[in-house]
Amino acid sequence: MTDSEKAPLSNDKEEKVTLPMEKVAEVEPFLQGEPSEAPVDKWSLVYLIIFLHGIGTLMPWNMFLTIADSYYVKYKMMAFNENGTLSSTWGDLTKRISFSLCVVGFAVLFTMSFIYMDTWTWQAGFFFVTLLSVIVLNGTNGIYQNSIFGLVSDFPFKYTNAVIIGNNFCGTFVSLVSIISIYLFDTNEVRAMVYFGISLLTIACCFASFFTLKKLPFYRYYAKSCQKSVEDATEVEEEKGVTLMEFWQTFREGWVGFTNVFLVFFVTLTIFPVTMIKVEPDRENILFTMFGGQLYVPVMVFLLFNLLAFIGSMLGSYKQVIGHDQMRIYVYIRVLLIPAFCFLNYIPDKRGVLPVLCTSNWCYLILGVIMSLSSGYLSSLSMMYITRYVSPERARTAMMMAAFFLISGIVAGILFAPILAGFISLF
Repeated sequence: MTDSEKAPLSNDKEEKVTLPMEKVAEVEPFLQGEPSEAPVDKWSLVYLIIFLHGIGTLMPWNMFLTIADSYYVKYKMMAFNENGTLSSTWGDLTKRISFSLCVVGFAVLFTMSFIYMDTWTWQAGFFFVTLLSVIVLNGTNGIYQNSIFGLVSDFPFKYTNAVIIGNNFCGTFVSLVSIISIYLFDTNEVRAMVYFGISLLTIACCFASFFTLKKLPFYRYYAKSCQKSVEDATEVEEEKGVTLMEFWQTFREGWVGFTNVFLVFFVTLTIFPVTMIKVEPDRENILFTMFGGQLYVPVMVFLLFNLLAFIGSMLGSYKQVIGHDQMRIYVYIRVLLIPAFCFLNYIPDKRGVLPVLCTSNWCYLILGVIMSLSSGYLSSLSMMYITRYVSPERARTAMMMAAFFLISGIVAGILFAPILAGFISLF
């Protein structure tokens, strides 16, 4: 048979075309019989609601941490600490989100009920009640944050970043509330009521906005498209739970992205706030005299980090200079910020033979700016790029796993900070 006779036969067979991963989302709705163009996010309502939930995932916890030292350690549990007994130490996504918001709201209300209660006569009991409340609040917040990231995996990248921007804006807002409350309120009870009241109001707004979100055409379009994509890819008619094998396969595809997320937050929480607070400032420097006394730590630690991290996350949404295939280079280099802070005037009274290379507040400020901006920028990119490492049908699972690695990085960083201090004191 000649080549000319073979040609028509080869045309009868459909040629298989493999699309790049980033193009799948563009053509998928069309292939599924949906409109070729997504509805417009009118007035950016979906974006703003997701941004609000980014604030809501961290607002109660940030408020709790900010008020903890003055309210719990130095007021409610002061006698408990002084007597030496204990020393203070530092399925369905929509249903999960609704349930988590209810539990978080209840935990905040439960905490507020003790503000004006006399707890001096049962310090040990109050300590364990508070500890239980913290466990419930932190655990439920983890479920809430995990679910929000899973939810936004259906949407374009900027909606994933809206959660990160909301997280960083929350920190900035709490820092400003902390500074303002120093001047406006004299008693710990009033400050605690304001802090937890704002938290409760935020949670209530998140709960109400979630039901509005589900009615918006833009949200319904992407949620429906994602559901059909998963069903077609897995060839099932009914939604099934994610198996351990699915998690493992997703991890094998996206381990580079998960490592990026973990390391970004590990480095950030190792340095902020514990390591930054323990860098002794030069009290003759203008940066200290300008914000001396009660304002130095709120401004030069908390506001510095939260504001610049917020700006960094906004920059990540506006311009992605670093590609997903280059991310890990910058993430690994950023780990060097941990030893860099150790060579500042860090725990000068307790450190061993390791030299202090710079005692100037300007060195601290430069490193603080680099760490904070890179935290916001790289955290945004690392979360936005997660779905680029995995196949489209595993995008939602990947985003929920990324939220797990985010929280793991935070916890690991918090736990590593005192280990770092102990290491520096020995060497």
